[in-house]
Amino acid sequence: MHFRRVRQGTESEEVKPASLLQELENSIIFGVYAPGSRITEDAVMEKYDAKRHAVRHAFAELESYGLLIHRPRRGMEVVSYTPDEVEGLCDLRIVLETAAARYTSLPVDPRLIEKLREIAARHEEALRQEDFRQAYVLNQRFHEMQYRCCNNPRLMDLIARHARMSQLIRLEKKYDADQIGTIVDQHLAIIDAMSQASVDGYEASVSNHLLAAGSENRRPYEGWSRQGPVVHR
Repeated sequence: MHFRRVRQGTESEEVKPASLLQELENSIIFGVYAPGSRITEDAVMEKYDAKRHAVRHAFAELESYGLLIHRPRRGMEVVSYTPDEVEGLCDLRIVLETAAARYTSLPVDPRLIEKLREIAARHEEALRQEDFRQAYVLNQRFHEMQYRCCNNPRLMDLIARHARMSQLIRLEKKYDADQIGTIVDQHLAIIDAMSQASVDGYEASVSNHLLAAGSENRRPYEGWSRQGPVVHR
């Protein structure tokens, strides 16, 4: 069994069943389906030549990720955040990720440090090349590897879920040279802290990274009503 991704003007391209969820997740995160937009089973079935049960399974997973929400009489919509929700999400990520830092036994294995340095270098290159999809994948990989060290699978799952949700805030985000330099420096600071024995130092590096990211996340919502929904266009 397979799905086919059909592109206008080209022959259909096979998509394995396991990739349907990833295809839809990427389409949401990178704005193919904008926040607040409706996404229907029939449209996805037609686009991917997918069975209804497979689409429903993908929708259920995406809803559990916090990327889709079911609206009565409308069906599934891509989540759209209010300013209050952005604030709450940023605060919650700080709580979760600094907790993971405190649970981590330091210093971590030097082999892991080298892997993190390699991923960080590739992430920097992707940002400088404006390959934001690859940068997203590598950033996910960096932080998944980072928080795997906390040895708390439930906490890791919560961190991954809320990190995915935060991507919807930055759909149209592009980075200038100074911002790229800041992100790179913060990743290197996290790696350096993990190679040492100070839990306080590691927690501070995580907090600094998240506070800077939170400031960027809030920027698109400046000037909006705190109660009104904000839809990226």
